[in-house]
Amino acid sequence: MIEETVAMEFNRQLGLDIWLMGFRSKGLAALVKPGQFLMIRTESDSKDPLLRRPFSVHGIGEGSTILILYRIVGRVTSLLSLAREHEQISVIGPLGNGFRLPGPKQKAILVAGGMGLAPMYLLAQSLPLEARRSTKMLLGFSTSQEAVLTDQIKDLGLELSLATEDGSQGFRGTATDLFEQLIDRDAPEKPIIYACGANPMLKKIAQQTMSLNLTCYVSLEGSMACGLGICLGCAIKAARNRDTEYYYVCKDGPVFSAEMIDWEVL
Repeated sequence: MIEETVAMEFNRQLGLDIWLMGFRSKGLAALVKPGQFLMIRTESDSKDPLLRRPFSVHGIGEGSTILILYRIVGRVTSLLSLAREHEQISVIGPLGNGFRLPGPKQKAILVAGGMGLAPMYLLAQSLPLEARRSTKMLLGFSTSQEAVLTDQIKDLGLELSLATEDGSQGFRGTATDLFEQLIDRDAPEKPIIYACGANPMLKKIAQQTMSLNLTCYVSLEGSMACGLGICLGCAIKAARNRDTEYYYVCKDGPVFSAEMIDWEVL
């Protein structure tokens, strides 16, 4: 784990309230695994906000550039969107457990709803070139104004399918609707499913994959102040057959196997 202050390389708007920022860190670029996250705070003189917030590592660019994809949803992200080139931000990470990559001959399907896209690009980047050609990514957004980075995903070599709830681009419906339509229930080779998005979406994906006896990994969000398992703010209920009652998103996750979670409680 590294704690450092870094200079913003860029911070630009991509879509409706969606931003991509980047900063250089050779240490983080060498350590981070897909699915892990950073705790980030802007370095203003007032130290406002005082607490850091968690952000998934979206990808790694040229020159050890760490990419963070985020949506403006409150005060912290609003302030972050105002940060400009060369401004200082404080980061701690990488934190949490990441995705387990598929085996050499296993196919993968990546399902992302909205900002669930954030950790998926690094996962796709981490796949060998040959594996990317047989990997599908399903992206769901509310509207085409939120559909970002589709060309970059295609450039990685993945087969991309896009859904929008208002039908303004691609398939009309949600990412789970798209998954339900595209999954081949009779395929002799069972793909590994990776999913990230809002909890209702993940619940549906988990139910679908468990009914099909598919391996599924989900990346969850949690309210956390520390990212280290100290504040206990990100507790989630474990499935009944587990040897613990609760997991903590920051230290036990954010990536979990779908059958580990009590989806009715979540």
